Amino acid sequence: MALSVAVYHFSVWAHLSDSGTRANELIAILGNYGVEGFFIVSGFCFFHLYGETKWDRRSLTDFHIKRFFRIAPLYYLAMLLNFVLQQHLGLGFTWPSIAQNLTFTFGLSYKVSGYFHPNHALVVGGWSIGLEYAFYIFFPLLALLTRRKVMLYLLTAALIALAWHWTFGAVQTASNIGDQKFHTYVLLPNHAFLFLAGGIIAHLRSLTGRRLPLLLFLAGLALLIFAALPRPFTFYDHFDVMAGSPRVKYVSLCFLIVSLFAFFDVPRNALRKPLVLLGDASYSVYLLHPFVHLALTKIAPVQTQLAHWPPLATFTLGLALTLALATVVYRFMEKPAIRLGRRVAGRFGKPLPVTT
Repeated sequence: MALSVAVYHFSVWAHLSDSGTRANELIAILGNYGVEGFFIVSGFCFFHLYGETKWDRRSLTDFHIKRFFRIAPLYYLAMLLNFVLQQHLGLGFTWPSIAQNLTFTFGLSYKVSGYFHPNHALVVGGWSIGLEYAFYIFFPLLALLTRRKVMLYLLTAALIALAWHWTFGAVQTASNIGDQKFHTYVLLPNHAFLFLAGGIIAHLRSLTGRRLPLLLFLAGLALLIFAALPRPFTFYDHFDVMAGSPRVKYVSLCFLIVSLFAFFDVPRNALRKPLVLLGDASYSVYLLHPFVHLALTKIAPVQTQLAHWPPLATFTLGLALTLALATVVYRFMEKPAIRLGRRVAGRFGKPLPVTT
């Protein structure tokens, strides 16, 4: 999912395709719904791993310490780099903004104007991290409320009804002036149902031990990819595909694709290891690819050389450097931080299932 966002951004930055073309539309769908799909995957993982946890003070402490050490170190590094590079993001580096980002409370918003807002993130793409951390904050309560699975389905339906206002109203009618559409789109109520939808997939998976054979999995994946191809309409504003009936279509396809993978066990062959590594390093891919772009466009000698490169070559270079950098950062920063989080959590609470 993070890779799809990087592909989207690098294609836009490199001017890989013209607005309104099928290639441009497909990349826009891939990038924007990569984030939506991530929320579903996240919900699946957490309900799968922690859904039956008996929450008490010790297990709550363990859970939140591990989540903090998984998210905070790299996010803080990205904040520091943006401060050093004088990147103006969100509200800028004011004390209230810094406090929101250090505590990951900026995602806790339900309206465009207010003290808290996902676009107060001091990291490019940080709005989704703010929403994800909000899910972490509320997850133990959600797990308890949905212990009876009928409540999981009812609460998901209620959150879908809540998001309907954004999908078929607020986002469509918001002005493009001052990024009002984006400010409206990123709000928590517009995305909360996706996390619980992942919980539904986890519940359905738990009902049976049967898994899809490879050929059926590939056939299903090909069918869903074909269904995702943009056909009837041409759009120039990417928000046209992020609201209304297109959003219903693509969120449904995200749900089905995640379900497909949930019911398929990846064979233990040569392809499994790089796929696992890509998944492990996805957080680094998501947060660090804007810095690779900055390096390619702001360092004068590099910029001069790349000015003569075709867009596809620039796009490929940016993506390759991002994957290499993410692999190094995951190995030497994220993994040690995860291990440290486990050790700290072990001093305060009983161990919970291991997750990255």
